[in-house]
Amino acid sequence: MSLSPDSLSPRVLIACEFSGTVRRAFAERGITAYSCDLLPADDASPFHYQGDVRHLLDGYAPVRFQSDCDPDGAGWCDAADTDPADCDCYGPTQDGMEYVERGGVLLARPVDRPHWDLMIAHPPCTYLTIAAEWAYGDGPYHQKVKPETLVGAARRTAREEALAFVQLLYDAPIPRVVIENPVGVLSSRFRKPDQTIHPWQFGDDASKATCLWLKNLPLLTPTNELPGGRQARRANQTASGQNKLPPSKDRWKLRSVTYPGIANALADQYGALL
Repeated sequence: MSLSPDSLSPRVLIACEFSGTVRRAFAERGITAYSCDLLPADDASPFHYQGDVRHLLDGYAPVRFQSDCDPDGAGWCDAADTDPADCDCYGPTQDGMEYVERGGVLLARPVDRPHWDLMIAHPPCTYLTIAAEWAYGDGPYHQKVKPETLVGAARRTAREEALAFVQLLYDAPIPRVVIENPVGVLSSRFRKPDQTIHPWQFGDDASKATCLWLKNLPLLTPTNELPGGRQARRANQTASGQNKLPPSKDRWKLRSVTYPGIANALADQYGALL
């Protein structure tokens, strides 16, 4: 199969996502979307690249073999839920494609449409939030420091690297970009966010301040504001307003997943612009 610009849907990269929530929201609207993270995809999707997102920023995506798309040989692409002939599957010998190997993985991009049209990025927030500010000092520390916790100079270096990564994502050769992160140092070290949203503005009974930094995009419009506004105690909150999730090894992972209402708003509103 040879691809032409007309045969390709808009191309969206979801950076630093393992849950597939935002990727699936775009795919459900007929938009080719790939997620990328150092972790594997929770849904084992072939539209996920487990590796460094820097490998993909200039428009490349993983090559998928016919067996990935039609594992049963039934003539139907399970990945895109369509006929394989109509699927944007970047095969290893396809016409009109550029190929490159990075990180031991074969990647490809269409010659006629090499770049992503939009990127939604969720850079790790560990060293960007305002939590554990005490750990950036050189001590002594009054808290009990866990062995895996960076402190002092090592933590300050990690924060600088996290800030540089955000700048790299924002400056990627992609015309439209969304950077998502909680309230933190990006507001002073990068720039003020364009807006701050909560899941309860998009139909999910939860409170979680989420900042958006937008490149060439309008503000995200709330779609279903639940009663009570900011004053209401949401389902994910304790009486004191803290998150209900108890401490655990997976707590960071559970808290990082995008709420469905926000994912659908991103796909509806920004997907329409493509």
